[in-house]
Amino acid sequence: MLRANEPIALPLHLAVDYDDLEGIDLVQTVGDMGSFIVPFKCEVFLAGLMVTEVCAGSSATPIVDFDKRPTAGSDASRGAADVAHFMLGTTATGKVLYDEVGKGVTLEPGQEVVVQLTTQPVTGPSGHVMPFLLVKYIPETPANMSGMVETA
Repeated sequence: MLRANEPIALPLHLAVDYDDLEGIDLVQTVGDMGSFIVPFKCEVFLAGLMVTEVCAGSSATPIVDFDKRPTAGSDASRGAADVAHFMLGTTATGKVLYDEVGKGVTLEPGQEVVVQLTTQPVTGPSGHVMPFLLVKYIPETPANMSGMVETA
């Protein structure tokens, strides 16, 4: 079977700001902001952030990382910016930042990619982003993936 070359967007679960149409508000306490659910075996193609409010801060500007979490819901063996690392600086509204640092990283069901605000903007802070993660599907049967378990 041939592999498709078209990237697929993984579903995003926002843990905070789920009711904010501008996405993740970067003017808040650092921490996990959401995660991408991995429903099939795939490899990372491109990670990105669409800026929906200008990013700013004169003494610190926002930084957002995408971390691979080998076991969904557990921080044991969690990576640090191993899928993407975004230094937003003073990025204007309407820009799309992308990072290919995680290109080729394999993801399997039972794993997550966590979106983490690692640096909050300070002194005149602002910023909102909408994260996305494009992957390439890797054909595999559920029986060959340890994270896939058929219900009884």
